[in-house]
Amino acid sequence: MSKSILKQSSKIGFLSLISRCIAFIREWLLIQYFSVGDTSDIFYAAFRIPNTMRKIFAEGALASILVPACISIHKKEGDDGLNKLTTLSLFIIQSIIFLICSAIFYWSFATIKLIVPGFSDAKIAMTAHLLRILISFILFISSGAIIASALQSQKRFFIPAVAPSILNIAYISSLIICLYFKLSIDTFCWYVIATSVIYFLLHVIAYFKYNYKLQAPTKDTYHEFKIILLQLIPCIISVGIGEINHFINTGFASYLASGSMTLIRSSFQFVNIPVGIITASLVTVLLPHFSKLHLESPQEVEDHLFEAIKFTIWTTMPICFMLFLFSEHIFETLFIGDLQALSKIALAKSIFNAYLIGLLSFSLNKIFLSIFYALRLTMIPMIASIIAIAANYCLSEHLINYYGASGVAFAASLSAIIQTLLLTLFLSKYLNLSWSGKKWIKFILSYLTQLTIFSAALWFAYRLGCVLITQLNFQLHVTWLTIVPEDFLHGLGIWFWVGPLCLMYLIGLYLSRNFFNLKLSYFD
Repeated sequence: MSKSILKQSSKIGFLSLISRCIAFIREWLLIQYFSVGDTSDIFYAAFRIPNTMRKIFAEGALASILVPACISIHKKEGDDGLNKLTTLSLFIIQSIIFLICSAIFYWSFATIKLIVPGFSDAKIAMTAHLLRILISFILFISSGAIIASALQSQKRFFIPAVAPSILNIAYISSLIICLYFKLSIDTFCWYVIATSVIYFLLHVIAYFKYNYKLQAPTKDTYHEFKIILLQLIPCIISVGIGEINHFINTGFASYLASGSMTLIRSSFQFVNIPVGIITASLVTVLLPHFSKLHLESPQEVEDHLFEAIKFTIWTTMPICFMLFLFSEHIFETLFIGDLQALSKIALAKSIFNAYLIGLLSFSLNKIFLSIFYALRLTMIPMIASIIAIAANYCLSEHLINYYGASGVAFAASLSAIIQTLLLTLFLSKYLNLSWSGKKWIKFILSYLTQLTIFSAALWFAYRLGCVLITQLNFQLHVTWLTIVPEDFLHGLGIWFWVGPLCLMYLIGLYLSRNFFNLKLSYFD
């Protein structure tokens, strides 16, 4: 069964990887279009609200609640029950979101004033104008998410997994058109709305293609939906904690120098790449898996959770080390071609590394939350999340005075660590977990030994490569371009040799796991 989970999640992860690669191009084009300054801060502040609602509703809370609910009702009533619940969810949830969007549209100035209090009135007015255009983005994305939850509950993962890549391609196409024709930001915002419509239509087509349909709900459907609504609000808080904390961080960053909000956003986006590729893909499969396991073989939940945590730790830590080691080069590549952005690499690196401190917790929290929602428990993780959000606010307020934007990012990481500790404690008590301390100690010691040896080898190979390249003396003329050794130490050039080094590092960790006595059921 573990291999089946890995097989399914690796397919989703591969599609997520493609999406993230496309997203890197998107981020580079955004830098070319907005640079790093007032203009970028204004756009990202306006997009912050619909994008946060997307990540909470479309990628978090809705799926966490709807997938187990769809599985439960399908087990009782078959496809008819699933159709009725999907229909009712679309009607009621979208009505609620429409009312929220209408309120934000009407009070856009006050909304922006609240989330970025450090902006001047002129910047708030411009941001509010863009928000009025962008707010409808969430209506189409959340509609697609409801349909995606119904598909995922029946293990129809392809469209929900590939849709973000198509969304990014459409987004990039819009950016290229706006850059080439030098179109206004307003025009670009309307293109963003068009991409959300494409996302929605993809899911609608898939839903009907699999012979699902819209059906009038019954009393049983309304009863099931009442449970969903009761679970949704606490779930929004706990699943959306990362975005809520990012929302808080954005508010604090509005008081800092121009471009700080943009750098916090870019750093947060890149830290979430491994979370999206590995953990989110795994959770997409684990949520329905744990839901069925809880109904059919509850005694096996503990062992499956143990393996999921081990796999998450084993995959996340090497990526964390690589991102830390090459953080400066990542931003050199992202900011290439924009002198204003390149002047802020040191600050971007500092913010990024502060977020990396919490990377493992960001990943583990998704695994823990998937267990709670598979068991249809929402209040317990909500309590942990509220405590973590409060900690983030207090820490941000304190650390921003000493470390600026980096302090805000560090506060978010500490908040994630606090949430991990609380969720572990609550989960252990609720499930009566009896994990053997010896098993954990054996795994941790073996893994730390493997990770230390291979990470030291990667660092040494990287430093040696830098030294050797500086000793070279050549010039290559390729049409209008002259290539010198220095080009292989910065920007795109460094990835021609650092990329293969990183790949060898990861392959080495995979092949040597049995030598270090690391048993991972997802592989073995």
